[in-house]
Amino acid sequence: MADKKRMRSRYNNRIFKKSSDIQTDASATKTVLARAVLTVSALTAWGSTAVAGQTTLAQNRPTVSLHPATEQPADTQPGATQNDDFSFSKLFDGQRTLGTSGLSSLEGSSGGGIASWATIGGYGSKKAMGLAVHYSYVNVTNYTDQNFGALMGFYDRVELSYSHNFFQTGGTGAKLGIGRGYQFDLDTGGIKVRLLGHVLDKTLMPQIAVGAMYKHDGDSKVIHAVGSKHTDGADVYIAMTKLFPKIGLLVDTTMRLTKGNQWGILGFGGDRNDNYYPQFEGSLGYLPSFIPGLVVGVEYRTKPRNQNFTPESNWFDVYASYFVNKHLNITAAYVSLGTIATYRTQTGAYVSLQTGF
Repeated sequence: MADKKRMRSRYNNRIFKKSSDIQTDASATKTVLARAVLTVSALTAWGSTAVAGQTTLAQNRPTVSLHPATEQPADTQPGATQNDDFSFSKLFDGQRTLGTSGLSSLEGSSGGGIASWATIGGYGSKKAMGLAVHYSYVNVTNYTDQNFGALMGFYDRVELSYSHNFFQTGGTGAKLGIGRGYQFDLDTGGIKVRLLGHVLDKTLMPQIAVGAMYKHDGDSKVIHAVGSKHTDGADVYIAMTKLFPKIGLLVDTTMRLTKGNQWGILGFGGDRNDNYYPQFEGSLGYLPSFIPGLVVGVEYRTKPRNQNFTPESNWFDVYASYFVNKHLNITAAYVSLGTIATYRTQTGAYVSLQTGF
């Protein structure tokens, strides 16, 4: 215990200095939350209206189908005419099966909450585009994180994504010496390309995709003070995802090269290590036939150890996700994130709302 107190004392004295320009911004946090919820709600209502003439509720019932979607040419879909070439329903045809867009990760790409999958976000067929917008909230023992992001899928082949994390220290910021409510900001832009296979076809071949993420942390003074080498960094990964329809089992395995500290919130590289090493991400999901639209599962993600001042732990979660329809997905999870900035046992809740087209 004495060693821990001395470590935190050295950490505070060396790294963080209280200043008048670091103040609590609780009102800004509430504004971000309100805007995000309103945005998701508005997009859900708008999307439902836009596609009302294209597909009936019976055709897109709230269940994750265990059979591949039949992708019709856009000009033969119900409601299409020679005069609607540039309509919303033509551009975002929504022909892929419910659930094949995946969930939304904290880094913006389609996948689970803490793992990237090989899925391409949105519901666009091979002849159209897809769109998804999400808002996520994580509350653990000493910190909270709000995440807002969007992605575009192109022809069920390429995905472009963006997300912004608002990582808030709350009362822990004062204990660390950086000011109560201090907020870290992380921007992430990503690209993913499906190489081969499909998550829901009838073969044993998984859907395989490669991806890359570029991340920028806006807190350079604090980032360098804690021993991180860079405020910008890049991750690359390869993911394999497959759904086995007969038993309702979803399996994902992802290998990521990264040197991000706490996925980039605390910068990249460190005084202990500044090289890329592979990290594992895995997900298992079960689709119970007696509750159509529900997916329950677990995720696990290993983390690099780049800094001497604080250990970094592997992540774990248990989640339940319900697809109300293609335009609304609700996810809740228990998360265990281990040690973050010398504070151990960071456990709590994760909630995410996603709308898709």
